[in-house]
Amino acid sequence: MKSIPLIRVGLLLPIVNFLDHIGSPTERLLEQVSISPMALDRPDGLLTLYQGASLAERAAALEGIETLGFLIGSQTPPPRLGTLGKLVQNSLTLFDLFITVEQVIGMANSGQRVSLRWDGDWVWWQFNCENPGRISNLQNHRYDLGLYLSALRQALGPNWRPPELHLKEPRCQAMVDLQDFAGTTIHFLRPYNAIKIPRSALSLPYNPSAPSNNLGSPDYERFQQTAPDPAFFNSLHQLIQAMLPYSYPDIALVAAASGLSVRTLQRILAEAGLTYSKLVDRVRFNRAIALLQQPEVKLLDIAGELGYTDPANFTRAFKRWAGISPREYRLLHSHKSIE
Repeated sequence: MKSIPLIRVGLLLPIVNFLDHIGSPTERLLEQVSISPMALDRPDGLLTLYQGASLAERAAALEGIETLGFLIGSQTPPPRLGTLGKLVQNSLTLFDLFITVEQVIGMANSGQRVSLRWDGDWVWWQFNCENPGRISNLQNHRYDLGLYLSALRQALGPNWRPPELHLKEPRCQAMVDLQDFAGTTIHFLRPYNAIKIPRSALSLPYNPSAPSNNLGSPDYERFQQTAPDPAFFNSLHQLIQAMLPYSYPDIALVAAASGLSVRTLQRILAEAGLTYSKLVDRVRFNRAIALLQQPEVKLLDIAGELGYTDPANFTRAFKRWAGISPREYRLLHSHKSIE
């Protein structure tokens, strides 16, 4: 079974900030797609691609802005995209940028695929984001197009326009009429999105002062360790864990965020011999064990991270899982404790 496509919160922040700026009812829109406003405080946290796509589509319809995704993306420089943006911004040349994105994009958006295709004196930057489920992915595609154009213009100049574009979407006059594509030949209904770039531009400086070992940095290692998992159940675990600090992630909430029906999710779990409550217990227990091995993290904070408003409930649950209290577990497995 395919994994649940997950994205970093940092990819959603420019959309939320733009909606706030134009006076859109952002909190209501976030509630409609089951995103807690508190989740936005963790740029490297995870949400589902379905939630991100739903937010963009609802906002575009509400505000009547057909090209909303592109408008936001084209105004967003890489540094505003959390750790992903930091890694991309540290590229030495335009070619280095493409190679970096190829290596790290799956850590930020497990539903996106990118590649660089050579075509004589030109290259095509190809990108495609899978459809997250029962909704349109149109604004997501346009957002990605805007983000990549913004990144390219850092090397090619703020007014650079691609000579040619391939877009997956049907012909849209609003996209044709954008000043960003004045003089650009746009081909619609293509199998992937792609931007045509002169091959000679690949050696242009991007960030000459960038560190030479960008992908060996601590930022990269942390990003890699928390990347979306390609396996379905592991990605489901990541989704539930990401939701725990804000409220109990009941099955309807998780199913909706995944683009699944409750019945479908229950069937998938039953086939694996699991109930939903048992799955949540497993996620909580694994997260508790990981945090208990960090002596600087207080038991009160661990309880909150697992979604318990009362630490006593966490202690009772842990005893049910492990037969001992969290404090006893920490003492048994660590020689250091600040509790």
